[in-house]
Amino acid sequence: MRAEDNEALTRVGPGTVMGALLREYWLPILLSPDFDTPGAAPQRVRILGEDLIAFRDGSGSVGPSGSVGLIGERCPHRGASLYFGRSEADGLRCAYHGWKFARDGRCLDMPNEPPECRFAERVRTLAYPCRERNGVVWAYLGPRPDPPPLPELEWNLLPENRPFVWRSLRPCNWLQALEGDLDSSHVAVLHATFDDAGAPTVPGTHMPGGWSDGMRLVRTAQAPRIVAVDAPYGALYSAYRALDAERDYHRVHPFLMPFHTMVGGNPGAGPSSFNGKAWLPVDDTHTLVLEWHLRPSAPWSDEERRELAQVRYPHGFLPADGTAWSAFRSPAHAGNDHLRDRTLESRQMLGILSNPLQDAAIQESMGPIVDRTREHLGPADAMIARVRRRLLASARALREHGTAPPGVDQPALYRVRPVGAVLPRNADWIAATQPRRDAFAAG
Repeated sequence: MRAEDNEALTRVGPGTVMGALLREYWLPILLSPDFDTPGAAPQRVRILGEDLIAFRDGSGSVGPSGSVGLIGERCPHRGASLYFGRSEADGLRCAYHGWKFARDGRCLDMPNEPPECRFAERVRTLAYPCRERNGVVWAYLGPRPDPPPLPELEWNLLPENRPFVWRSLRPCNWLQALEGDLDSSHVAVLHATFDDAGAPTVPGTHMPGGWSDGMRLVRTAQAPRIVAVDAPYGALYSAYRALDAERDYHRVHPFLMPFHTMVGGNPGAGPSSFNGKAWLPVDDTHTLVLEWHLRPSAPWSDEERRELAQVRYPHGFLPADGTAWSAFRSPAHAGNDHLRDRTLESRQMLGILSNPLQDAAIQESMGPIVDRTREHLGPADAMIARVRRRLLASARALREHGTAPPGVDQPALYRVRPVGAVLPRNADWIAATQPRRDAFAAG
């Protein structure tokens, strides 16, 4: 990769080519429980290199009433942080001189100025529209006066079956984190476990809801072959592995612009679950990972949710310290070697307890922003290369021609699922898996 392309892909602040692309899309920045009641404490939000404050006013009921605001952190008066502000019925009031701002950025009150002063009418602060749906707060940081529709992602459209959702902060660039979910060939290596004879096996702690069959096939079959194609929503690939002389196991996973990934899908006839992530660029060197797990056939039980949490994040998270996303920092980090336990490495490839923490350690080890000019990509990296080209082409088409990026104005394109499938050798995997990939769209 050319250095200028790597720069274009990874820089996300205002005025950058990738930052402009990302701002065309809705960003899932918060969860509704972050604001349990009207008037809840404001929260710091850092996204796409911008420091913002989220708050819920008291103008409506908690939920999809549109009562979450997202405004610039600094009060336009003297620059005090609105993090220390007070949420009121119609806005957020600065604790320094009492200036109050509505969710749309208008200044509603200046109690430190005389009544005859009409200065408030000429003051506005930076403000971005927010929408709530199915427990997720979405923000639009783009230039459109009328934002596009929210993407119709299955996990965000089932009020009766909300997925298990949590977040984690990774101190590395968003793209190298996202690319881990596009890299099927690493699964049987980085996440490998071994029996007493050194043969690959399935971990004792499995994902509930039907994942074990697929993971067993991944860990016992040979290295995958990758076939990647463009799709209206982004890109689609199959990582297929030979099972025997006549059959292949296909993991068919979509990438949905600009940062949504999906994996999973039971290849058998049992109940299928799958998961996905939104890889939110906090800034150039930090990523907020929003991870969801969904079983469409039935909600997760409380016991399964506890098991999911223990399997994915066994150490929990560090206490919040008031800075943006501080509540989602793992106790396993570079400063303590990611809590690596070398005694575990007689039974698994890397002595770190869970897949997300193993991924985080490796992605962080690449540096804050990996230098892709030094890479040597092979056939196993076909999906990674395709997604990079898709992002670059879309970002440059937006900047040079004003072309709307894929999916922005077509929310139904996001109604897709990942699929695991055992197919005959040389089968048309795109056609064979389409009914299952479109199962939610058909519903």
